[in-house]
Amino acid sequence: MLAYNLSNPTRSRWVRILGVAFVMYVLSYIDRVNIAMAAPAIRAELGLTGLQYGAAIGTFFWGYLVLQVPAGRLAGVWSAKWVIFGLLVLWSAVSLTTALVHTEGELIVNRVALGISEGGVLTCTIVLIRSWFTRAERARANTLFLLSLAVGPVISNPVSGLVLEYFDWRTMFVVEAIPALIWGGVWLWAISDDPRKVTWMPADEKAALIAALDAEIASIRPARGHWLRTLMHPAILLLAAYNFAALAAEWGVNFWLPTVLKETGVSIGVVGFLSAVPYAVGIGAMLLVAASSDRRQERKWHMIAATAGSGVFLIAAQLFGGAGTFVTLLCLTLAVGSFLGRFGPFWTLPTEILPPAVAGVGIGLINGAGNLGGVFGPSFFGYVRDATGSFSMALLVGGLSLLVAAAIAAPLQTTPTGGRLAPVVS
Repeated sequence: MLAYNLSNPTRSRWVRILGVAFVMYVLSYIDRVNIAMAAPAIRAELGLTGLQYGAAIGTFFWGYLVLQVPAGRLAGVWSAKWVIFGLLVLWSAVSLTTALVHTEGELIVNRVALGISEGGVLTCTIVLIRSWFTRAERARANTLFLLSLAVGPVISNPVSGLVLEYFDWRTMFVVEAIPALIWGGVWLWAISDDPRKVTWMPADEKAALIAALDAEIASIRPARGHWLRTLMHPAILLLAAYNFAALAAEWGVNFWLPTVLKETGVSIGVVGFLSAVPYAVGIGAMLLVAASSDRRQERKWHMIAATAGSGVFLIAAQLFGGAGTFVTLLCLTLAVGSFLGRFGPFWTLPTEILPPAVAGVGIGLINGAGNLGGVFGPSFFGYVRDATGSFSMALLVGGLSLLVAAAIAAPLQTTPTGGRLAPVVS
């Protein structure tokens, strides 16, 4: 078992690689979802209906598709570090320019550009983690990184609520874009693509890590033929379809959650703190599910159970939504917490199925196709709000979508040790 070596943080890969990547993705996620807190103010100033607003923010995911596979390929054969750095600078600049938006068309262009600039970040980071952590560690490593999906809103929503309470939504975008630009310098200093050339790791840990990673690579049958054939791997197609159905529900909830809570009658400042609660609970769920997944060396059923549980709680939010703020918040907290719990085992699966050189391609397809669900989820929630005056039907459909996602993943063939399913592409 490789040691954690946390006595000197700058010499620990868990802190230096994972910690710096974690902060990077927290900042990325904040710049992606902070528009949810500004939704009431933006809709009022730009004169947007719920459907127009949902469709506009959903265009982010059309842009998000563009760099998934190219960035994943570059990360696999060149450098995840430098691809991510370039995207970091680009997304920060685009996020800052959201403060200059004055029309629906400008908002759409801005969201597409933000999607393009953020599109390859998750894919490249999963590839980076694959190069630094062994199979026995990977669900925990992925989960610690993906805690950023929960920590981002926990930080962003209260801060955004306070900024909106005392300033305006344009100020919010400027304030929350600057930290990522600063973090780019830390990224360049701390990150290396793999442990082979670094000098900061203890020699014995470095040798053991390289030997373990090389043994894993040797256990996976190499991909032969063109790397694009990886996209046709049955497990990759199943995971992409699963992720589409799951994220259609998740992004609908993420982008409309503050509005759902605000319509229970509380102020925007209070909404900022209340909407952070589900993500705070999600942190615990992610850690518990990942620990169980690594302990049992099982991924699929952990992912399916968390996804199905989230669907049940989202349906409960629809059934009991009229009972007031507390009940609505409780159901949404359990739904979001359960959903976040799936991420560790889910993102570990493709790295255990595919060889390193093509893993980024498969991850890109899974992430890109999955996030295409983000085009439909926010728009559907907005349409239902306009048509019915509430989000009740949207929550029901979102819950059913999560149950469908769990069913899609059920036929997935895998093994406790991964590797044997790697494709021989010919």
